[in-house]
Amino acid sequence: MQRTFCCCLVVCLLATTAGCATNGASHDDPLENYNRAMTRFNIQFDEWVLAPTARGYRRVVPGPVRGGIGNFFRNLREPYVMVNDLLQGKPGAAGRDVGRFIINTTLGIAGFADVATDLGIERNDEDFGQTLAVWRVPPGPHLVLPLFGPSNIRDGVGVATGLTYGSPIRPEDSDAHLGLSTLRVINTRARFLGTEKMLALQPDPYLFLRESYRQRREIQIRDGVVPDDADTEDMLLDELLQDD
Repeated sequence: MQRTFCCCLVVCLLATTAGCATNGASHDDPLENYNRAMTRFNIQFDEWVLAPTARGYRRVVPGPVRGGIGNFFRNLREPYVMVNDLLQGKPGAAGRDVGRFIINTTLGIAGFADVATDLGIERNDEDFGQTLAVWRVPPGPHLVLPLFGPSNIRDGVGVATGLTYGSPIRPEDSDAHLGLSTLRVINTRARFLGTEKMLALQPDPYLFLRESYRQRREIQIRDGVVPDDADTEDMLLDELLQDD
């Protein structure tokens, strides 16, 4: 799955970059024509496949069980977050993440219970895209990824890295990896059922998603500090865009 995604990302970049000079897209968003088409695809896929599946899942699986599953996947990601803490020069945050992982894996029964948060050890949310930003790698043009949604060139590399190294379940364990990845996606989507109505109210869903993503990533890179020019109305979809 990871190799396929990386290959698709490279192909998309080559194809869209080659055509951006003549497709009428703006300088600020040179891949806009491709991005709009991919946004329509993602919205349609969610409407036809993902949201109905999540609704069925939500009816069958009780809320506490869904919450435990979400905790389990967040705990699996803690070592990846810790590595990015270190790469960003945040040893204190890395130490807290190590503590969270140990506590939740043991006292939390493989992470199904978030005991660390109950003890006051807050969760960090770091990924390789943020690490590249800290290293002053420019974001590049906005890029909508198939199924993953809004991103940019820099964060696209971060997504590919997270898919490969963000879980101790290796891609070589194809059956387990596919099953866990599918469960994670459905469980996450079930949390946000109803948010699609907010998107449907937007006069231009693509612009809403694009600007919400840009502002959200800027806040993440700044470790929660809101830029002075941030428009809070454009950040209402933060939770929908957030990596669970």
